[in-house]
Amino acid sequence: MRLMQFGIVLLLLLGISFAEPIDLMPAVPGMALIIAILLVIAYMAGNASMNPRLQAWVKTEFREFIAAIILILVIFAGFMVLEGGSRVVSGNYDYLESAEMIIDDMLTNETHGYDTAYENIIIAATKIRIGATYSPWLTVPVWYFSLMYSTSPLSGMSIMLVALSTATQGLANVIFIYEALLLLMRFLHVVVPTILLPLAFIVRIIPFTRRVGNTLIALCLGGLVILPFSVIIAGEVNSIIDYPVVKLTGKQIDKLDSNNIAMTFSSSFCGMKPIRFILSLNDYGFAALVCLPLLAWPPAFAACYPLVSETVYPLIMSLLKLVQLGLSIPWLIWAETSVGAYGGFGEDILWPQKVFDTLLPFIENVNNAVLIGYLDMALIAIITVSGTRSISTALGGEWYLAGVERLI
Repeated sequence: MRLMQFGIVLLLLLGISFAEPIDLMPAVPGMALIIAILLVIAYMAGNASMNPRLQAWVKTEFREFIAAIILILVIFAGFMVLEGGSRVVSGNYDYLESAEMIIDDMLTNETHGYDTAYENIIIAATKIRIGATYSPWLTVPVWYFSLMYSTSPLSGMSIMLVALSTATQGLANVIFIYEALLLLMRFLHVVVPTILLPLAFIVRIIPFTRRVGNTLIALCLGGLVILPFSVIIAGEVNSIIDYPVVKLTGKQIDKLDSNNIAMTFSSSFCGMKPIRFILSLNDYGFAALVCLPLLAWPPAFAACYPLVSETVYPLIMSLLKLVQLGLSIPWLIWAETSVGAYGGFGEDILWPQKVFDTLLPFIENVNNAVLIGYLDMALIAIITVSGTRSISTALGGEWYLAGVERLI
């Protein structure tokens, strides 16, 4: 019997592989007609041979055949009723679109979306990292050596990155799960109506694979109907709770700046591309670049090159160092004062305290949002798997869905 089932499934798979485009729904009436003809032939053979076992088997299969046809008609009618049910629950006739809108809102909402939380964590971590690596320095040349003074007054704030990293991991897991759920629903919406559900109908009509067909029908209905409706139910549950806000406001982000004035005091000078390019060259490279147009007259190039490399370039570098020294002294004085390095200008609250007061409620809200996401996924999995298993049991299919029930 199992060899016959394997052969039937193999023939169906071979037929699918040569179909272009793939749409098995027209094959369902054809298979129903073939099975009906075979049952009629078996009935006639039973009457002719006066075989009571064959006659009883044919009568049973006739009843199951009629039940399969009724089941298929009921399922088609049920899809028509689903629009009304979706309208009642979500206000939208397309239940799949309603489920997709709920997932998109959970991901991209501007105040409580997971993508919003991820973006704000990146901004916060960048601000903290800039402050933690903030290190004013001063170099004073003394004959053949130089004296350098450097400090990193806010390096201890890097401990806050641990909490942000943990929150990022939880957010990444939830985002991946919901993106996968969204892709799964769209995949099932395309594949189930044209391939999987017709294949399940065909397997259900065939007498020897009736139980497998009932299980396949339940799985198709679970993925096509129960899964989107479970997402809609989870969205309705979320709408009645106080959802955590995971967005940092502009003022909160500004509080993460360690020292705007001191850290940007010389940014205009350091950001000049010509100056940065000159600093990146050595004396020979700078001289070769300046004297390059004089290559047309070799004597002029020979006179220009040593003049620029030995006289002009050292003068330029000395001037730049003086400018840097003039900018570094007030910058260093500002940074080393309590007002400059640790607090806002004219404020009593120190910068580390402002960072902690800003990030603590934000991280708590992110943690609550991640927890709600896990609870939603558990609710969706329980509803989908339990509903699918109930349909399978009611239709006479398998009660235990191997592999699927591992979701819960």
